[in-house]
Amino acid sequence: MSTMTLLLLSAALAAPPGYKVTKTTNDCELMLGPAEADGVVPMRAECHWPEIPPDAFHAAVGNFAIHGELWSTVPVCEVVRTEGGRTLTHQVHQSNGISDRELMLWLETVEVEGGYRHQWTRAVDEPLEPAKGNVAAARDDGYCEGVAHPDGGTQVNYQLSYDPGGKVPGFLVRWFQTSGLAGIMEDLRTSLGERLPE
Repeated sequence: MSTMTLLLLSAALAAPPGYKVTKTTNDCELMLGPAEADGVVPMRAECHWPEIPPDAFHAAVGNFAIHGELWSTVPVCEVVRTEGGRTLTHQVHQSNGISDRELMLWLETVEVEGGYRHQWTRAVDEPLEPAKGNVAAARDDGYCEGVAHPDGGTQVNYQLSYDPGGKVPGFLVRWFQTSGLAGIMEDLRTSLGERLPE
């Protein structure tokens, strides 16, 4: 690899301003950003998965109907409708120690340099009546981006700003921001690997 390529890659992988690395695991650097206006602390993972080709990454992550198959924390992901290049889904999210969270999400794919970004945001104007015992999530904004890595495989950048709504103990929030994020990335890598041809 040339020195110029290494410099460009290093710049691309540098944490965004204000983000601090909290953990390195599973070929990923996990980070927390500065608190946003509503108090939510954004989480970010930057990973290089050499065994995952970009095409395989996008075929799976860009298929919003199967997100429940990619992440164990999403036991329900139902496509409601597609319009204007966006897909509306109804999702249930699970995390240890709290009630299931439920929400409607708009998802779409946009092109970025060298790949694609699959992004989502809570559909605030869509009606939602959570199932008994579930809590409506207050916020879910993020993306999962894949670009070709110069050393092969895929550079995966995952970012999430999530407010579960309801009452959640601080220690569980802190767990989700580190170990929970690590689990999200491990789930995705494993699921993508299982979909590769033999």
